[in-house]
Amino acid sequence: MNTAPFLIDEYGDWFFKGSKITRNSMVKLFSTILVRDNDNTFHLRTPVENVLVTVKDAPYLITEMHVTRQNQLAYINFKTNLDINFIVSNKNPLWVEKKINSNDLIPYALVKKGLIAKISRPVYYELAELLDIKNIKNVLHKGVYSGKEFYILDKPSSRDFFLK
Repeated sequence: MNTAPFLIDEYGDWFFKGSKITRNSMVKLFSTILVRDNDNTFHLRTPVENVLVTVKDAPYLITEMHVTRQNQLAYINFKTNLDINFIVSNKNPLWVEKKINSNDLIPYALVKKGLIAKISRPVYYELAELLDIKNIKNVLHKGVYSGKEFYILDKPSSRDFFLK
């Protein structure tokens, strides 16, 4: 039985004891103290509080994307549902995971230590427009570049690889 008072559903919506938190400012405040522990549990943690949070998929949702250019390189910039902005990089990698009971590949990005974001469908389509092909060890892969880094989007990876 789940006893966590907080829940973040697969759409990035936050709930407290079954009721949706509709004040975005409250959700943003809570998100600033959200942490993921080594045992893959999520908590709202302060020096005096430690509250368990159930996360159905990912604690954040990528809702916006734009590309910036610098020194002839393109950089993918993401914005989450909680207004966190970051550039896809080694610090904030992008990968895909295979959906359970399906062959669908779902893209994710690391937002900050241990916390990931699922890419929304509209952003996924924008990302697909940037697809490129790269030969890696004699295998052609589809993916995208952000800066000089290439992120494979046609082969599933484990999120655990990126969270350590």
